[in-house]
Amino acid sequence: MTIRKILDAFDANLRSAVKSIIMGDYTSPLSRVSPLVHDMNTVGNRIAFTNCNIFDGIHSELKEDMTVLVEGDKILDVGHKKKIPVPDNFYLVDAEGQTLLPGLIDNHVHACSPFAYEANTSAVRQMPLQIALNVMRTAYSGVTTACDMGGPQGFIKEFTKRVDKNMIPGPRFLNSYTLISPQKGGKLGYPSQVAILNPFKAWLLEGQVATRPTTLSDLKKTCYKIKDNGGTHLKTTYQPHPFSKKKHATQDDFPIFADDWMKTILGIGKETGLVVDIHSPYGAGAEKCVDLAIEVGAKIRIQHMTFDTDLKATVLRKMRDYGFYIIPTAMVFGDSFHMPEFISWLDTNPKAYMMPEANRQIRARIQKGIDLEPYSGQIVMEHDYAYFREQFNFVRRNTQKAHNAGIIGFGTDIGGTNTGFFGRICAEVMHYVEFGISLPDILKYMTSVNAKINGLDDRGVIQPGKLADLITVNGNPLIDPAVLSDVPTVMKGGVFLKYKGMESASFGD
Repeated sequence: MTIRKILDAFDANLRSAVKSIIMGDYTSPLSRVSPLVHDMNTVGNRIAFTNCNIFDGIHSELKEDMTVLVEGDKILDVGHKKKIPVPDNFYLVDAEGQTLLPGLIDNHVHACSPFAYEANTSAVRQMPLQIALNVMRTAYSGVTTACDMGGPQGFIKEFTKRVDKNMIPGPRFLNSYTLISPQKGGKLGYPSQVAILNPFKAWLLEGQVATRPTTLSDLKKTCYKIKDNGGTHLKTTYQPHPFSKKKHATQDDFPIFADDWMKTILGIGKETGLVVDIHSPYGAGAEKCVDLAIEVGAKIRIQHMTFDTDLKATVLRKMRDYGFYIIPTAMVFGDSFHMPEFISWLDTNPKAYMMPEANRQIRARIQKGIDLEPYSGQIVMEHDYAYFREQFNFVRRNTQKAHNAGIIGFGTDIGGTNTGFFGRICAEVMHYVEFGISLPDILKYMTSVNAKINGLDDRGVIQPGKLADLITVNGNPLIDPAVLSDVPTVMKGGVFLKYKGMESASFGD
């Protein structure tokens, strides 16, 4: 073993010990929620789903009276019940007429969000279990693959390993690990609410939540480190204004990356084969990013639909021609119509979704935003809910146009906003329905199209040889999208994370 590896191992062990002192023993509670202790995972690795209807991720209609054979982590065979006999050594699961779908893919989450910006003692101690709840609720809502857009890097690595080993229920993660965000002097660009961590906290969490390089050399190191850590994409921001009707007086008050910095990120993305996800919800910024990506020859996804102006036909055409995508995250803007309801929601079964300190802090942030609504246009706000409501027709029209151009996928930004509570994927579905997108297209966006966008040819469809990432719903999701709000059964790679509504034991059990 080299001296470097010895030092790295010592550093990791020391960090683990410090975490246990500061955050307490959270490993023991997590051991009780492992999918491996679920009764359904003791029946063997050959499973036959019978008496089911199938949405296969490809066709726009259900296939009725189907049988699906799963062996190990793959789908072995699919066909009508009359053509697929169930071998004697397969465990029979009668779906009782439920609809079987490919596991859902969410193209924008922040799974390790602690829902706490004030890092007091309670928030720090409860952080690991809050993240565990986030991860579990993601899986229990039917999401078996999630594209994570950054957070506390150490926890992202830790919980990715935990779900990969089925130590807790969770999706397969595609990680960027950190946001790459600008600063200028003492001013922070988006997300300005994410402060720079002091050296101790950065060491404990293995990096900044939002990395803010101060030189091009630092920027390059950050990008290459994401690749070296096994990241699948780079995540950066290009937002020239806060989410506020009232703007800052000068750009220096809310910095963005200069063109040469953006081209550096895009160039490293091209060199390493990592797609570059760009948080860019303003129209002029999105257009600039598209042109820079074309100039460099990089692949990009614009995260968040343009909400301040109508997207130009030329931009839509460029994105289509160069294989770029927009992930609308309509609920980021649409949640503004329901803010008081979220306060009430936090009173309903909070232990299933939120730890006490996270509940307290996020409730206060939502209420603050509600209280400030009368000042929309008068003061610069972090999130101006009244402004979001005024601008929502742009989100609607632009999503419709991007859908017609064939350049959208599906993502929620769950964990990335004050109202981004895990398990709310159906809220994004309902916005797509409101925008006039057909249910077959919506389901394809959530499965096969998102798989294609992420370059994943092993999932997103129900076919022999594909990963056995499968979910069931009661009823027909091609007729009633609300059935997606309750997912009774979730299988990831042949392992049941949830079965007929039965989850693993809770932390309190």
